[in-house]
Amino acid sequence: MKKGYISEIFSSLQGEGPYAGRRQIFIRFAGCPLSCFYCDTPYARDQTLGTCTVFGNDERSVENPMPAHLVIEFVKELRTPDLHSISYTGGEPLLSPSFVEEIAKEAKNMHLRNFIETNGYSAKAFASIADYFDYASIDIKLRNHGAVEEKDYERLYSNAVGCIKISVDRGIETIVKVVVIKNTAVEEIEEICRDLADLNIKFVLQPVTAPPSLQSADIVPGVKELFALSETAGLFLHHVMVIPQLHKFLRIR
Repeated sequence: MKKGYISEIFSSLQGEGPYAGRRQIFIRFAGCPLSCFYCDTPYARDQTLGTCTVFGNDERSVENPMPAHLVIEFVKELRTPDLHSISYTGGEPLLSPSFVEEIAKEAKNMHLRNFIETNGYSAKAFASIADYFDYASIDIKLRNHGAVEEKDYERLYSNAVGCIKISVDRGIETIVKVVVIKNTAVEEIEEICRDLADLNIKFVLQPVTAPPSLQSADIVPGVKELFALSETAGLFLHHVMVIPQLHKFLRIR
């Protein structure tokens, strides 16, 4: 039985993308190799968190690393009649592919749908677990996100595009998300959309939500900017959406 590090497990509404508002059980894996300046879960970056918080009928702390069978027990406890799927999120789930695989396989055996949310930093890791997933939401980071050093950006981008192509090839419903900030270059969005033009994806432009440390910063794009970016994406892709983070408006996890 595999063990791994999880930050938290809880039931809530999906807050991003075309499935915003759908009920999910979230398994937030610990650890992330990126350092995006707008990160809203910085507490989940540590890959060796001592405990996982489980939010159910009560709030509990469970010692890490957790065995996969215990994660499944919490999934059973949190399951509700309106459940859409299980979200494997982070942090970054691709840091723990074998652990993710064991949980996802058992969830499949329970006739549950699996939904992975990833920054796509490793196409190899994604390929090893893709067959267990029904949905994949893959982030493409922009250069101005500060996710990695400039010298490492092309590798990160190449892996994310690789994950997207694998997802489409495996028949997974594929969502590509790009967080956009004020003054995001239209040319950068165009380049991304050209690279994805032949793929069956849903493309989401997500205006950044400023974290508490940047509340006074002028980083949120205006409506005219969002229209321009959406129109550019629409030249190359069929399913283009502009969707903010719903859970921030509802003030839920």
